[in-house]
Amino acid sequence: MQKFSRLWREPLLHFLLIGMALFVYYDVARDGTSAAPKRIHVGSGEVQQLVANYQRTWSRPPTPAQLDAMIESHVREEVFYREALAMGLDQNDPLVRRRMRMKLEFILEDLSSQDPGDAQLQDFLQQNAADFRRDALVSFRQVYLNPDKRAQLPDDAQQLLVQLNNGANAEMLGDPTMAPQAYDRARQSEIARDFGVEFASEVARLPVGQWLGPIYSPFGAHLLRIDARVEARLPQLAEIRDEVLRDYVADQRQQQKNLAYARLREGYVITIDPLEPETDNVIPGAGAAAQ
Repeated sequence: MQKFSRLWREPLLHFLLIGMALFVYYDVARDGTSAAPKRIHVGSGEVQQLVANYQRTWSRPPTPAQLDAMIESHVREEVFYREALAMGLDQNDPLVRRRMRMKLEFILEDLSSQDPGDAQLQDFLQQNAADFRRDALVSFRQVYLNPDKRAQLPDDAQQLLVQLNNGANAEMLGDPTMAPQAYDRARQSEIARDFGVEFASEVARLPVGQWLGPIYSPFGAHLLRIDARVEARLPQLAEIRDEVLRDYVADQRQQQKNLAYARLREGYVITIDPLEPETDNVIPGAGAAAQ
């Protein structure tokens, strides 16, 4: 009895029993019918592909023995693949489902590949102008005023503005700050990142060539001088053709996949059960036991 107990705990025995159960299930599923002989044909093109794959990996052709082993491995894979499909092992497997979906989408993407002309790209550029518009570029200097150190901050700001517009050195005025004192051709998005959206909007409206302020940010007050500004613009197609082409192709592929899905979905009757009402996960008697 002890020997039987030890034998029953052997992992190898469990593996053999599971294997036997799978093959018995497969035989029963076929209902005992005698199917025609199964054929696997390995064409010359597949053999050449195996050789090419080997050469890419090892930079030399395979020996005859190695080629025979690769062909046998290919046949082995095909046999197991077919038998797994016949036994339904591909069903209810999220990973298999996801990979098959991806392969079909790749096929649909290949079908949608095309070489658009400039007219098509120009239309796409105009329809998606917001995606390609270039931010305004602003070069400016700032003098920071710390509200924690200045009880009369508005008065201090006005006095400093007079000094700055009269030619005082901006680096010698104001309070210490971790932010740069000067920005060169900064995008509005960069300014918003460092000082907040409202501050960046104010900077976009300031005229060029004089010290103004105070302009407030979450950190305090700032006196600003806009030295140069390049207004926001939509580039010409010739400047960004590669970028527009990349987005156009991606958009066309997505549209192709959506269209194919819509057409395929028409062939299905979709039914969806309503969500069952949630129930509290209460263990009977738990409350009484806790008391």
